[in-house]
Amino acid sequence: MGMLDAGSGSTLVEVECKVYPSEDPSKVIKAIKNVIDGIEPVHEDDTVRARASGIHALSTMKRQIQSRQVMNTFRRIMLENESEDGYATWLYLNKQAAYAGSVVVCEDAGESPLGPIRVTIRSRGVRIRKIIDWLTG
Repeated sequence: MGMLDAGSGSTLVEVECKVYPSEDPSKVIKAIKNVIDGIEPVHEDDTVRARASGIHALSTMKRQIQSRQVMNTFRRIMLENESEDGYATWLYLNKQAAYAGSVVVCEDAGESPLGPIRVTIRSRGVRIRKIIDWLTG
């Protein structure tokens, strides 16, 4: 981990999730906190947003990706969503699964009935592929 994040905060994790009228915003916040480490989500308007600096924010996700043998799916989706400059990627996580403490990737937004949690990972200095390799390696 240390080598990837040598410059403090060289990895930025941004999370965004729509909150539907039928949902309790505190449950959406709990879902996000269950899967992304060390963040304090904020509910404004109909969206919960959060940012974390440092690759450590992805530790729970890394652990779960490896323990459930879903590395290839996560890897494929993150590579498909890689930015043109090679320094960012994003993926959707299932909101209900996250509330239950599980990291489950969605192929598209429609797979999560109340909308997914969108996680964007940006890197300063290291190409995003190195972070994808670390996360799915």
